[in-house]
Amino acid sequence: MPKKQIWERIGSLPGSNNLAEFCRGVGLDYEKFKKSHSRRNGPPDSVTLDKIARHFRLDLGWLITGTTSSSLLDQRIGKKLKLFRKKKGWSLEEMSKHVSLFPQVLKNYENGNWVISTTLLNDLAEKLNIPANELLKEQDNLPVQMPELKIFQPNSIAGAPTIKEEDYVSIPLTNSAIAAGQPIIQENNIEDYVLLHIRAAGKKQNMVASRVEGDSMEPMLHSGDIVVIDRDDKKIVKKGIFAIFYDEGLTAKYVESQENLLILRPINPNSQLQIINLNEHPDPIVGRIIGAWKEL
Repeated sequence: MPKKQIWERIGSLPGSNNLAEFCRGVGLDYEKFKKSHSRRNGPPDSVTLDKIARHFRLDLGWLITGTTSSSLLDQRIGKKLKLFRKKKGWSLEEMSKHVSLFPQVLKNYENGNWVISTTLLNDLAEKLNIPANELLKEQDNLPVQMPELKIFQPNSIAGAPTIKEEDYVSIPLTNSAIAAGQPIIQENNIEDYVLLHIRAAGKKQNMVASRVEGDSMEPMLHSGDIVVIDRDDKKIVKKGIFAIFYDEGLTAKYVESQENLLILRPINPNSQLQIINLNEHPDPIVGRIIGAWKEL
């Protein structure tokens, strides 16, 4: 999206026609925000965008990219919100007052346009006097469809394995972790080796393996899973999961690029979207995750 469209989305928010009041409510530096707003020569910094999203309790991803959610889960939550609201006999405006949301913000959640945070989900469920999982369950109790991930099983052996070159490649397994949350990894120390069949490895040569910690990519990746990273593949593709150097560690996420920002999207609806400013942290992509071994 063009830079100016981020400002247009900010301008569509309640109270934005009065910059001084808007900044006071959100907790922004008025003079700094006023200069950026008048020049519009670039998007606001990531801290400002995060503050705006938190204040209005809206989807940060939408604020940055303008794209709405296509998730079946978000659509289901939205339908349930609308259903339970009507059971209460509340109008959109009435429920907005009960949950301290602007009506247009609540409407976007009911339409399934935005990813909903865990905190907001719990708040909405509490005001509706229902368990939070009622908003997550499918009407017909069918399982949620999740993206497919190739699964490879490594053999744990001490030291570098001696194998037939035509059958397997050995991939160093680090003795720390890659997190689907907020992990720290030390990639220099090798604790073991993962054996990957050459048919799965293809022509990939620059690979490393590490363990997952955290739950932001559940149910696809769980804590303890071993993932294989192709460090030569950094091209962003839709539905590709990448290992990203973030906050002095590695995290596993879906990745999108927008202007000078890198957007890290989790699968778990209870986890928060993350943003990396590429001007501050250039080249954070370590590589694409090409497979995982899951201990069942």
